[in-house]
Amino acid sequence: MADPEAATDTDSDSKTRKLVRGCGCTTGLVALALGILIIGDFDSGAWASALGAVVIGTLVFMMSGVNGFWEK
Repeated sequence: MADPEAATDTDSDSKTRKLVRGCGCTTGLVALALGILIIGDFDSGAWASALGAVVIGTLVFMMSGVNGFWEK
């Protein structure tokens, strides 16, 4: 029979790994948006570009399976 405690350890390790990857992806998107805003001097065009980059980046991460937050 399988050891139930071993399965719990694997699940918690998997959850931790997903959280770390998710935070890394989120940090990358925030850095991308902040970089666009700084280069654009925080004008309206920079805000629009940063918002577009965050939306597209989020969709890419969700569909690629790289981001830990949305993985099953």
